[in-house]
Amino acid sequence: MVKLTVDGIEVEVPKGTNLIEASKQAGVEVPHFCYHSHLSIAGNCRMCMVEVEGMRGPQIGCNTGANEGMVVKTDTDLIKEQRAAVMEFLLVNHPIDCPVCDQAGECKLQMYYMEHDRRDSVVDLDDKLNKGKAIEVGPRVMLDQERCVACARCVRFCDEITETGELRLLNRGDHTTIGTFPGRALDNDYSVNTVDICPVGALTSRDFRFQARVWYLRHDDSICPGCATGCNVKISHYEQTTLQDYNGMAYRLRPRVNDEVNEAWMCDFGRREYCQVNEARIQQPFGHGIEIGWDGALGHVKNALLPVKDRGADAIAGVISYDATTEEVWLFRKLLREVFGQDRIAVVARRADGKADDYLIDGDKHPNRAGALLAAGEAAVGDLAGYLEGKVAVLVLGADLTDQLHGEAVKSAFAAINHKIVMAANRSETSDHATILMPTVSYAEKDGTFVNRQGRVQRLFPVLRKGFSCRRDLDVITDVANTFDAHWPRPEAAAIFAEMAAELPALAGLDYGTIGKLGAPLRDAALSTQGRKA
Repeated sequence: MVKLTVDGIEVEVPKGTNLIEASKQAGVEVPHFCYHSHLSIAGNCRMCMVEVEGMRGPQIGCNTGANEGMVVKTDTDLIKEQRAAVMEFLLVNHPIDCPVCDQAGECKLQMYYMEHDRRDSVVDLDDKLNKGKAIEVGPRVMLDQERCVACARCVRFCDEITETGELRLLNRGDHTTIGTFPGRALDNDYSVNTVDICPVGALTSRDFRFQARVWYLRHDDSICPGCATGCNVKISHYEQTTLQDYNGMAYRLRPRVNDEVNEAWMCDFGRREYCQVNEARIQQPFGHGIEIGWDGALGHVKNALLPVKDRGADAIAGVISYDATTEEVWLFRKLLREVFGQDRIAVVARRADGKADDYLIDGDKHPNRAGALLAAGEAAVGDLAGYLEGKVAVLVLGADLTDQLHGEAVKSAFAAINHKIVMAANRSETSDHATILMPTVSYAEKDGTFVNRQGRVQRLFPVLRKGFSCRRDLDVITDVANTFDAHWPRPEAAAIFAEMAAELPALAGLDYGTIGKLGAPLRDAALSTQGRKA
């Protein structure tokens, strides 16, 4: 470790840390375009100039390492003039189209112009160079060459991360831009990361393009539910409003840096997981196809299950998805055991296994298989069809018991059950056949944990709220229990996790504080499939 001073503030960083990162420790942002913490250093934008005492002339912060006693100045008159000159160079041929640019509000060029330039352009609009616009450079990415500042982040990403090399800097001087080789598309499975790292509006997402202005959105921490990797993400969404069309709408997922899980990236398939927040949502409780409200639904549950309850464990089954949080599986198992006398629980897939690679995409398309099996423990059943066979009633939480996923025997056994009580956020073939249907929330509305393929416990946060009549899964489980005079308190995810941590060796010593926003490993990942202490 070495100590240095940045704008009069002493900081301590590992020797060799570049001055952009070292300055962050002093709360100072050194402006930059080409630098990215997870890519190689190009040093071609020259925006990150700083002065270092004892060094001749300004230095580029991205490629100057910290040394003991170094004195760095980031806001001198010379540096301000250097930045203004770089900005003028970049803006010479840049189009004046901020009002229609999808990057407006997140554009580094726009932000730095306001901070470091604010000069009138020396080039008339009619004299600016014209380049390609609205080019479909790939199935998920659009390119506007006029906006490119030739930072080469996207080129380095395709060379260094995906190693697919679709993008290149083309031409020279003020004609330089990015593009693909003739006949080749930007179509790797991580292509939209080039949009995330583009500091301007040159690369935009075809899915998010012109859907929302970013300054109207919140950007909150979440976990991608698309596979067992559990990439850390930011979910961009509208807050609850009085406008039903925009009420709790999610618009995109973008990667959040977590070097232990996904570094700074995520796959293109996981980005579409925001759709389940908006689409095919169940908005009201139903009984036999008729909207009945929550009191009516719980009354129907009591009327249906009270006679069944006295017949013992052979009469009732419980099925929950690997998409449920660890806390939901734990509480659901408790409901089955303490209220209905059922010692077994089925934890099942909601989606078929799919495409995988040796990087981030896992073939297991469930975010919490490890956590669900941990919470279910020795109560988890192996033969789903045999478990459902002959049951009079079944409680289903977030699962889909279709023949495409589980086979004809499971579908037939489910169809033969008289009372199908389904708790779900999204419509499915299973919800369509429910005798009692109760709407629950999406992953973006939950508080709880997932355990990923590494055995890493990660937090879900309730970042948005829909305006219709859905309830948290934990609340619905508790409501059902209290319908039968269980007298359970309102469930808090943190308290349920503490209960699990006291009984499951794999969770010993963990709580929501130690898990934090970046997660924490199980005490022993090998314990993730083991049950309670003896």
